Amino acid sequence: MLMIRLIRPVTRALDWIPLLLSGLLVVLLVSVIDAGSSLGSGTALTLLRTAGPLLGAAAGFTVLDEMAASTAASPVPRVLRHRIRYAAGALTAGACWSAACAIAVARLPAGAVLRVPGMAVEAAACVVAGLLAATVAARRYEGRTAALAGTGALVAVFSVTLVLRGPYWPWLYPGEPAWESVHLGWAAALALLLVALDVAGQGPRKTR
Repeated sequence: MLMIRLIRPVTRALDWIPLLLSGLLVVLLVSVIDAGSSLGSGTALTLLRTAGPLLGAAAGFTVLDEMAASTAASPVPRVLRHRIRYAAGALTAGACWSAACAIAVARLPAGAVLRVPGMAVEAAACVVAGLLAATVAARRYEGRTAALAGTGALVAVFSVTLVLRGPYWPWLYPGEPAWESVHLGWAAALALLLVALDVAGQGPRKTR
């Protein structure tokens, strides 16, 4: 009951602008690239895979709590407020990614497919990683600086892993045997990230 009563005031205090703008950008890119023709499955995969870290970085801004100093003595547990923020950011990012994915699937040529479940797990892990990075950065930095620090960390990891072209970013080659096993690893990583996020939301805030 307490959580339900908190949803409205907490969500009204969120910094929605970065996430909503990023979501709009993701949907527009999937809609306008190669407009007037079918969207290749490789292009769709690249766009949706890039959208995950982008939305995760933007979701990090919903972690910010500008009233943290004044509400530190509040009887409402800090972790409860953070869980509402996490849920709001993650669900909004997920809705934006799902909309972009639906558009991409609708634009595929006849016979082409996307392995949506595995791609969705990748995107979910990236979003949770963005929330976690911002939460950890908020222990050291104030305001939007924390979200920007978390964004920088997430984008850096994403860029480096893509350049290294490791097996953790499998492509949509027909019958690629590694796809299923790699995404079992992504699912395990997602579970670990969720646990880490919940733990990070419980700890005391540290200021300089």
